Amino acid sequence: MPPRWSPPPPPPRKSGGLGKFLFLLFAAAAAVFLFAAFSRGLGEGLLDKLPGGTAESSTASSAADPADEAPDDNADGDDSRSGLPDVQWPALPGPTSSDPSWVTLQQSPLYTVELPGLTGCPPPQRARSITDLEEQGEGQLECIQRAWRPVLTQLGLPDHEIPVYYYSGDSVDTQCGHVSAPALYCSFGGGAIYIGEGTLNGSAWHDFAVKDMTGHEYVHHLQAISGMFEAEYRLNQGNEGIRRSELQATCGGFAMIANDDSFTMTPEIYGTFEPFLRAVIEDGIHGSKDSVAYWGLRGLHSTDLGNCNTWTSPSEDVD
Repeated sequence: MPPRWSPPPPPPRKSGGLGKFLFLLFAAAAAVFLFAAFSRGLGEGLLDKLPGGTAESSTASSAADPADEAPDDNADGDDSRSGLPDVQWPALPGPTSSDPSWVTLQQSPLYTVELPGLTGCPPPQRARSITDLEEQGEGQLECIQRAWRPVLTQLGLPDHEIPVYYYSGDSVDTQCGHVSAPALYCSFGGGAIYIGEGTLNGSAWHDFAVKDMTGHEYVHHLQAISGMFEAEYRLNQGNEGIRRSELQATCGGFAMIANDDSFTMTPEIYGTFEPFLRAVIEDGIHGSKDSVAYWGLRGLHSTDLGNCNTWTSPSEDVD
């Protein structure tokens, strides 16, 4: 189906306008973990943020190499959420501003609905070639879009399908310009996801990398169609605003993983997520290792995007 929505032309801006802003913000957004050196060490800072959390519940089988874990296919349709450890997450602060842009970010209608269940998705598996990426990425994105379509219709948001493109090398021509990145989301023309072979650095290491990448990018699409991109642009919060957007996408992407019935969550699988999250390079815009791990694991325990509302959180939680 052809896109039914297109954003208005970007307003002029000395720094390059909304188009350049989005280019800088979301180039390689899918690859938040794929720039990493993939260190396997676990930090202790995250445990301090989890009331009731223990080293056992949040870092199970920490001595195991995540690459050795092979998730079981959820042939019996068990709820992947049922295998999560019992962690009581602190409630997020409420709205802090009546400014229209802040209202868009802090009180989005997206926060009011339950996350849809993902059914019929490809099982988690590593991708070692562009062919693998295409097969797994397209299957996962089709599954995500099928699940979200009724929710978007309910909210009165654009529900058209967005395409995913694949490219070799380190760069690609998009409607957001020529981008050098392993992967990205571009909001122009109704939205599109681009996945390059650089993504293989992470997807050949962790079984859930493709699910993480596609979910992360689709949350950026949700941010775009709900007006959050434009609101963020108007507020011009600098790197902190970019981090809030990226960490929200990380949280939402992992929430989708927990709602995916293609596997059964186990303590062993759960224990691989924190080292994967902590493999991010701290570049000032994707979040610190502690923040990425906090929001990613919080997402696994979330049943709605309201629990991923980074826009009301204090600055120290989005550093």
